[in-house]
Amino acid sequence: MTRRKTYQKGSVKPHNGSWTLRYREFDHTSGKWKIRREVLGKFKTKTDALKASEPIMAQVNERNNTEPQKLYRKITFKEFVESYWKPFAVKKKLQTSTMDQRKLILNVHLLPYFGEKQMRDVQPSDISKFLRKKAEAEKNYSNNTMHAFYGVLRLIFDLAEQNDVIDKSPVRPKLHKPESVKVEKPTLRASQIRNVLALLSDEQERLFMLLLAVTGMRIGEGLALRWMDFKPQICELSINYTMYKGKLKEPKTKGSKAKLRLSPQIATLLVSHKESSSFQETGDFIFCRQDGTAIEPTTIRNHLYAAMDKLKIQRVKGKYGPHIFRHSAGTLLYEKSRDLKLVQGTLRHTDISTTSDIYVHLGEEVLNEGSEILAAEILENCALFAPQESELIS
Repeated sequence: MTRRKTYQKGSVKPHNGSWTLRYREFDHTSGKWKIRREVLGKFKTKTDALKASEPIMAQVNERNNTEPQKLYRKITFKEFVESYWKPFAVKKKLQTSTMDQRKLILNVHLLPYFGEKQMRDVQPSDISKFLRKKAEAEKNYSNNTMHAFYGVLRLIFDLAEQNDVIDKSPVRPKLHKPESVKVEKPTLRASQIRNVLALLSDEQERLFMLLLAVTGMRIGEGLALRWMDFKPQICELSINYTMYKGKLKEPKTKGSKAKLRLSPQIATLLVSHKESSSFQETGDFIFCRQDGTAIEPTTIRNHLYAAMDKLKIQRVKGKYGPHIFRHSAGTLLYEKSRDLKLVQGTLRHTDISTTSDIYVHLGEEVLNEGSEILAAEILENCALFAPQESELIS
């Protein structure tokens, strides 16, 4: 006999300076109800506390009214990761960086929390509690990291559902998917880029960062460049690999592989750099250390930070690394050309929405131009609005 569904609002009361929520939770194993209490936090009124309790009670009611998932075979989260997830990840042939990120999330965050739980026993409320715990952590995880937590959980439980380990995934997009927060990516003006380059004492590093700035290439692609990729006769540079943790690997996307046309001035600088280099063979790295290995990205980053600090360019941790040259290239190119397809091609984006939403930052001049174009178009030959002189407008 199916148990009648129940819905409760819970009750809130002040306790030791904070509001607490009291509700009943149904134990599907024993078939009995249990009283639960949860601290909500500090609120001015009972109405505010009740409003804060609504999402919690929505999850409680869903959990109370959801029958336990049918068990096809007993398997813990940890066992599932070993038996199903890891073979699946290898089969997908993901980028090394993506695999490393997911491995870190699993080992540091998911396995300690879910590892010993039976896959069938994980409820939507468990997913909510995990994500809420991470969102409230002192480490203050970024929006991208919260999305990564959610994404790995969704993939794991979707895989479990498709392998008939569970009936239904407890990860629910409407309940658990973090809201996307659009963060304005920092860029540098052309004059700032010139000033940064002028402060770099190492000529090789200066040329490397100049190359990033004028081509918009990713730092890993620049580190992976070898002399076989450079054709001075036709001013061409080929992107064939990227560098990740000191090893060559395939670029980020298929579209990332490309032949870049260089200005004669940049090509001439590269030729001069080769002539002064101790490593000139086709397989040698264009930008290398004294032993011939590729230069360290950490060194590049630290010297870039030092130059920016001298120029009093305010930095935010994790946002002002060498990738700032790529964002700056997109913005500067669009400001001069107003051609989004040109920017997309230069940055080698597969999806133009990536170019427009993330890499092109509209400056005040561009926004003002938009208003002026519309005003001129609408007011052309219009006698309704006769212009009058004003001291406020020069």
